[in-house]
Order: sequence, then structure tokens, then C-alpha cells
Amino acid sequence: MKQAVWHSLYTAAISESNPARLRMRILEAESAIVQRIQTLDPDQDPEREVITNALSSLHALQRNLLRYPSRQTI
Repeated sequence: MKQAVWHSLYTAAISESNPARLRMRILEAESAIVQRIQTLDPDQDPEREVITNALSSLHALQRNLLRYPSRQTI
């Protein structure tokens, strides 16, 4: 999986304003990121830092969604 794939799914997740679709977008992005991590060199790939930041953002978004499940927009 190339960076463009996980990154586009990540962008779709953080841009999603519909809570019903947000959960699925987060899961799709996380799955794509995990697949991408498996293809990277553990020590030498600068993309790893970008991926780590993206995962942190997704987890924060997910926590916010769980904390405020009735909100219609994020």
C-alpha cells in the first residue's frame, strides 16, 4: 500500500462531519495505516513519523466521537 492510499483515507476521516460515517472512515484509515506500517523499514523510513502523527490524530478524533456521541458535527 502506498502512502497516497492511507493518506487519502486519513484525510477523508479527519474531514468527515457526519458522525455516522466518521466511525467507518476512522476504521478504514487505521486499517490502511497498519498495512502501510508493515511495509516500511522500522528504522530508516521518514514516513513512520508522519504515520505516527496520523494515528494519534485518528485516536483523538475517535475519543472525541465516543465522548460526544450525540453531536451532529465535529
